[in-house]
Amino acid sequence: MCLFLKCTERRNIWTFFLHLSHIRISIKSVSLKRYLFFVALLVICFRQNLHAQLQGQPYIDSLLKELPKATEDTNKVNLLNAIAYNYYSINSDDGIKYGQQSLALAEELNWKKGIAIANHILGVNYFSKSDYPKSLEYHLKALRINEELKEKKGIAKDQLGIGLVYDYQGEYAKALEYDLKALKIEEELDDKYNIEINLGNIGEVYQNQNDYPKAQEYYGKALQMSEKLGDKMGIAINTGNIGEVYAYQKEYVKALEYFLKVLKIFEDLGNKNAIATSMGNIGEVYFKMAKNAKNAKPGDNVIILSQHDLSNKALSYTDSAIALCKEIGYLGPLIEFSKNLSSLDSFMGDNVGALQAYKQYTFYHDSVYSNQNKQKIYDLETKRALELKDKQIEIDRLAIAKKRNERLFFGIGIVGLLLVIVFIARERKRSDILLLNILPAKIAARLKQKEHPIADHFKEASILFIDMAGFTKFTEGRDPKETVSELNLVFTKFDAIAEKHGLEKIKTIGDCYMAVAGLPEPRTDHASVAASMALDVKEALKGYTAKDGTPMLFRMGLDCGPVVAGVIGKNKFIYDLWGNAVNIASRMENTGIVGEVHCTDNFKNALHNSSSPLEKSGEVSFISRGIVDIKGKGQMETWLMS
Repeated sequence: MCLFLKCTERRNIWTFFLHLSHIRISIKSVSLKRYLFFVALLVICFRQNLHAQLQGQPYIDSLLKELPKATEDTNKVNLLNAIAYNYYSINSDDGIKYGQQSLALAEELNWKKGIAIANHILGVNYFSKSDYPKSLEYHLKALRINEELKEKKGIAKDQLGIGLVYDYQGEYAKALEYDLKALKIEEELDDKYNIEINLGNIGEVYQNQNDYPKAQEYYGKALQMSEKLGDKMGIAINTGNIGEVYAYQKEYVKALEYFLKVLKIFEDLGNKNAIATSMGNIGEVYFKMAKNAKNAKPGDNVIILSQHDLSNKALSYTDSAIALCKEIGYLGPLIEFSKNLSSLDSFMGDNVGALQAYKQYTFYHDSVYSNQNKQKIYDLETKRALELKDKQIEIDRLAIAKKRNERLFFGIGIVGLLLVIVFIARERKRSDILLLNILPAKIAARLKQKEHPIADHFKEASILFIDMAGFTKFTEGRDPKETVSELNLVFTKFDAIAEKHGLEKIKTIGDCYMAVAGLPEPRTDHASVAASMALDVKEALKGYTAKDGTPMLFRMGLDCGPVVAGVIGKNKFIYDLWGNAVNIASRMENTGIVGEVHCTDNFKNALHNSSSPLEKSGEVSFISRGIVDIKGKGQMETWLMS
């Protein structure tokens, strides 16, 4: 119970569905029907997840738009993993498709961390499909790789995923084994938030095995951690879990004590849904106590009120829960509360009230399910009508276009044909000019000779990335034309400097500019000319401001090494680079300092070994940044070039 709510707050919906199924299993064996408490919290979580899903599809669409632009490197692996992960709660089949693409590319690049992440995400998607053997297979693969890489966070995450699969399949010993392993790592990392979650999860595994002392022990530890973190929702959930264990053992007085605490927390949080559910749950406990009151022995302090008083307490809380549900339109629990009220009235001898409450139950039950079915039918009919309308519009458009074209060609005749020929010749010339604007002349010539695909390996090249720091904030509230105009001014400066030093502009990505020295024509002084361009850009942009006076700040990154270059695409060609040096140059820019040129030790040595005129004249110098942790590459010694 604790775990699925926590993970829901993190948008981890697959765990939500896992625990939904757990609740269905546990209800069958529970003497105290804690169903209402579960239902309400599930509805809260479901609403949150539904909202997240509505936001999730546009986010996935934005990621998919970036996919055709992505180069075949680790960044594309990360992009595919992001798409696959965000699909698991919407369409797990699509999640698996993109996860397999990510895994294939990561294996091709021999990027073990990416392979581990792809396997984990495939495990999540197969779990969402309820294919537990496949889910377990991929989680185990991810675990083996993370253990090899000694990635503790990854290991804990995989162990938790494996534990959840075993937990769901009722293999509680195995589930507990992996949950405890994950907990040990989380404690080593002092990851308090995940410790809180995992403790609650372990408590649930013990509860599923009817080991109530152990369940209470771990729920208690989870509650202590919630209190340390000041996590009110966690406090409420763990408190409720402890109360639930008491209820399982028919220790209703203790259960009531904890459920009342839960109600107070939700009242402080102002969560009306949870307040209504808690009141209904407390009413259920009082009802159980009333039914057991007649079996109490003299001097027994378990029952603290008379059967009559307990029944009235149950009635009061149940009525309040129903009233609040009606006020906020909380139909799901209202169905169950009305049914409980009918049983309670019957127990108290109020047959008229029992009948009225049962009629209320059937009314809300039929209303909810009938409305749902009607809405589904209406949605299907609307969708079908729109599809037919769109098809008819397309047919009419094509028919009109066909007639217009026929009249055009017959009317114009020979003159039209000559104009078409002239037009084709002019467009071909424009096409050639455009091709030279987007591709190096040598590559354009090879492409015109129908050489495709074009792919070349270069032993040495230098890559330069230039990025505008804080550009996203700069664009906020600005006219789009003004934003594009500023980018155009800056990138035009970069183009001129690149042409001056003989670098090839590869592409712009948003506010990032990428250029390379040493291809498509290899040159031995690639490091020297790349350094010259970087220093010229640094000088040109010193104190640079936008038209309105806003300072424009930049970061630059350099690295060199072997790369593969080629043309990709069929309709929209792009000349692009792939290789470790490209990724590291990008990391240099990402981790650089505003206004400085950040480069690798590898680039510094290449510049020195090339006997660059810059070094001989003393125009270039390096300041060590020491050891820097570079994402995906580990620790590297880097330099600031000036």
